[in-house]
Amino acid sequence: MTGLSQCHSTPTFVLLVLLVLDFKSTPSFGGYLQRGPILIVAISSLGIFAMSSRLFSGLLFALCILPAAVSASDPSPYLNAELRHIGGSTYLRGTTRTIDSIIRKCAQNVPGCPTSFPRSSLYFRLPPGIHYQSHYTYAPLFPVTCSVTAMPDNSEHLACTGGGLSTGIYTVGQLVLTVAVANDAPLGPGRIVLGVDDSLPAESGTLAECIGDSFPNYCTELTGTIDVAPAPDLFIDRVNHNPLVFQPDDVNSRVRVSIGNRGNAPTTGTHLQAHLPPGFQWQLATTTTGGFSMACSKTGSWDNAGETVTCSGGALAANGYFEVALGIRPRDNMEVPGPLPVLASVNDGASANAAVLMACASDSSPAHCAWHEVATWIACARSRDSGIFCDSFDVQVPAGLQGSDLFLVD
Repeated sequence: MTGLSQCHSTPTFVLLVLLVLDFKSTPSFGGYLQRGPILIVAISSLGIFAMSSRLFSGLLFALCILPAAVSASDPSPYLNAELRHIGGSTYLRGTTRTIDSIIRKCAQNVPGCPTSFPRSSLYFRLPPGIHYQSHYTYAPLFPVTCSVTAMPDNSEHLACTGGGLSTGIYTVGQLVLTVAVANDAPLGPGRIVLGVDDSLPAESGTLAECIGDSFPNYCTELTGTIDVAPAPDLFIDRVNHNPLVFQPDDVNSRVRVSIGNRGNAPTTGTHLQAHLPPGFQWQLATTTTGGFSMACSKTGSWDNAGETVTCSGGALAANGYFEVALGIRPRDNMEVPGPLPVLASVNDGASANAAVLMACASDSSPAHCAWHEVATWIACARSRDSGIFCDSFDVQVPAGLQGSDLFLVD
């Protein structure tokens, strides 16, 4: 039998009773507007019961099709929604955060306020880049089950259902969400929406209504700001050396590396690596770290491929700055007149990363790398019994210097 023929066979007074009960069970003003016309049609049908069967059939047809237009459960005006950030409104990329949500029952002196509700349903819209992880709650909501749906705009819709509220000590329910902020979450404001009702999620249109208009008491919203996470940013400010030209066995020779943290968080550890050219022998005794505690050691050999000096220390505060002065003993086998390169790198972390120094050898342009050149010179007389054989003959002038400059360093 078709739906229409079933409707024709239904006594009018039974339809009227059902409509009246349905009307009384709808506390919201929106429900009155939706169902009121149906009730009026039913009452009118009783007054014209003796009319022609064609007109009577038309009335019954209207009674059958109009309720089908109202399929979603209406939100209850007797439930209130509340949201708040836990830990501030800034959501940093790569972190987890908590969001506090409240469903609150109407006061019992409010006309029509039910004494209890069958369940509590909370519906959330999370903005793109913020993802649901877990939740916790207490009585009367406990236990709560949640399901999440990814939306085409990369937001998430979350539906959570738990125990109902009632008069007495269980007039308020709390649900705390743990969310993760993606490393690539869109920067800027993100809108979080909450809607509450006492319906089953499959029957509810509350969240869609609240996304469109969060003014009703069963809706609310928050705006959080997604920002970059605090992170250190180590860099080498500059590298210099003294004296101007390195000569063999000059114990005052230094290569100075200035290091800073221009990030907005302290480092986990601070590590300097410096590769010295052959002929530059590192001296631990004359190395200083500018008040920043570091332990230094070296690998390699000064008379072969050169030494790599590593100095490791603890956390360097944001905007921290210090200078490492590497003590150097130039040796007779260094190349002259130079200049000879010193390669340096800094990195954060638990230990010095050899791969960072290797990458800097290929490209020293990043801020955590430095390539510095040192002029060298060995006096001709150093390898002869007398300097008389060097006068005006094979005096070696370092690249970039004038001959007159030699008198300043010899």
